[in-house]
Amino acid sequence: MILGLLLAVACGVSFGIFLAPLRVMKAWQWENVWALWSIAAMFIGPLLFAMWTIPHYFQLNKFIGMPMLWLTLILGALAGTSGFLYAVTIPSIGLGLATALNSGMCMAMSLVPLVVLHHKTLLRPGGMSAMLGVALSILGVTLCGMGGSLREAELNKNKNNDQQATVAGAEVPDRMSFVRSVVFCCLAGVITSAFNLALAFPNPVINAALRFGESEFAASNAFTVLWLIGGGVSNLIYVFFKLRQNNTFQRFSAPGWLPCAFWSVLMSAAFLFAMFAYTGSVSMMGSFGGVIAWGVSMAAMILASALWDLFMDKWTGVAARAMVYGVGILMAAIISLSFAQYFSQLEVS
Repeated sequence: MILGLLLAVACGVSFGIFLAPLRVMKAWQWENVWALWSIAAMFIGPLLFAMWTIPHYFQLNKFIGMPMLWLTLILGALAGTSGFLYAVTIPSIGLGLATALNSGMCMAMSLVPLVVLHHKTLLRPGGMSAMLGVALSILGVTLCGMGGSLREAELNKNKNNDQQATVAGAEVPDRMSFVRSVVFCCLAGVITSAFNLALAFPNPVINAALRFGESEFAASNAFTVLWLIGGGVSNLIYVFFKLRQNNTFQRFSAPGWLPCAFWSVLMSAAFLFAMFAYTGSVSMMGSFGGVIAWGVSMAAMILASALWDLFMDKWTGVAARAMVYGVGILMAAIISLSFAQYFSQLEVS
């Protein structure tokens, strides 16, 4: 149980800071970074990890069958669109509110396995602790998002008026309406949580791998690799579009490309560690894994990213207080979810 919780926390921390190197990658545009990241994190890395953890990986895929393989790849490709939906909302509603809505919806979706699969435990200590932990996580995420929005507003006030006018004039045509942005951002959170729902509910790929004789961790990895490859396809399609739109193919060979390539690969490694740490966490936590591991990892992700922002940037006034309160509540949420796992183990035994 403890190792499963630690893996969930490690997953969240890794997710929370894996994008940090973007600050220092000046030679490349976002699409250059994301092109190499997608290849390493969603194709090469997952396949290597699968062949390492699943001795008969290709034979297993034959056993699973092409229809189920294709279905998983397609669902993974659809799930890969969540990042695009999230990104296009930021110009309209701001990074702070977008993060709060996206992460809050992800947290709320962790209640689906609890309500559907464990409805009899809702009024028991395990279920109540899980619901409290999710509620605290949503509150903590909201406060962190509020702090981010306030700080964003403060930074905008300090900009030169001419620059503000230029930026505003350039961005208006690309902005969506506020209501549509909120809907898209929440939808992105729902799509992101689909991976957890696929692990929490009966999964044909995982069941086939178990029948093939693989361990629960290896069986989860077999599904995760297919999901990631599908997501990689949709990511590369979008990245190729951005490379053509912005004419940034030549940036791959610009001076300073080698450090950018290094950081991109390092980001890929951190992302893969988070993904497979999560599958390990779910497989260790038993029937409540899809509820508690997701909640703990999401809370740890926002906690890590908030602490990173507080450490790297100057925060003052109301924005700093909101962020600090949010961080404290997220810590309480992780503790509550840990107790939920403890109580669930007692109820099973």
